[in-house]
Amino acid sequence: MKRDIHDQAREFIACTGTEELTDERSSWLRGHLEACAPCREYAAATSQVVRALRSVPFAADSNLVRSTQLRVRERALQLQQQRERMRLVWMSCTLLALSGAVTTPFLWQGFQWLGEITQVSDPVWQVGFAMFWIAPALAASVVLVARGIHLGSRNGTLTR
Repeated sequence: MKRDIHDQAREFIACTGTEELTDERSSWLRGHLEACAPCREYAAATSQVVRALRSVPFAADSNLVRSTQLRVRERALQLQQQRERMRLVWMSCTLLALSGAVTTPFLWQGFQWLGEITQVSDPVWQVGFAMFWIAPALAASVVLVARGIHLGSRNGTLTR
């Protein structure tokens, strides 16, 4: 079923001033309005109604204002706490990366020495080193993923 271009124009007129109306659609609408008097009148009437609605004063109840202010302050506090936690996470990650860069060569030498002492072939002690080096990250990942799923669930359903 093919849509009528006038219906399309009315839909675009309704979306005027929103992010739904792309530049391409906006230019199409301008071109159509130049050529179509009924749609141009519809756009003018719509614009007039919107201006009339915007000119009507709106007074909010003082309880609504207070509760909205309270929620905004609570959300601002939550965002501030989240930023502070993320700062600690970044500092921890940086320190972890630095300690890993410093200790990895010593750990490699220790595994090499242990492999020579126990007369284990190089690939065996190298795989042991890799597993020992990766195991803490894998364990932390499993714990964090499990904790994230637990914190994101409400009443047995997962939320994002």
